[in-house]
Amino acid sequence: MSSEVSGVQGGQPQPSPEELERYKKDYNEGLKLFQKAFQEYTKPDVEAHKKAKLQDVMDKALNVMNETACVAISEGKQKKEVELNAHYQAFVDNPTPENQQKVAEDLSALSS
Repeated sequence: MSSEVSGVQGGQPQPSPEELERYKKDYNEGLKLFQKAFQEYTKPDVEAHKKAKLQDVMDKALNVMNETACVAISEGKQKKEVELNAHYQAFVDNPTPENQQKVAEDLSALSS
């Protein structure tokens, strides 16, 4: 589903100011939750069961971010959001320092 914030696009009405604020709040809360879980996940010597729970938290937080990004953030940040999804999946599949760094950079860009 693709919609833009400006005007009515694809049959989607523009959200009210209250809805827009709720989307932004949900997005920012998801981003903070993802960042916190990612920081814990990437610490050395994290137990496997804790890593599994942290990954579940990151998955759910990223899902909230994905659902609200098209309304809550600028088009430029939406592109970074797409990159975060790809980099996060690459990190989960292959948790190398390079993949970890890409996710960290995406998070930094999205929080600024």
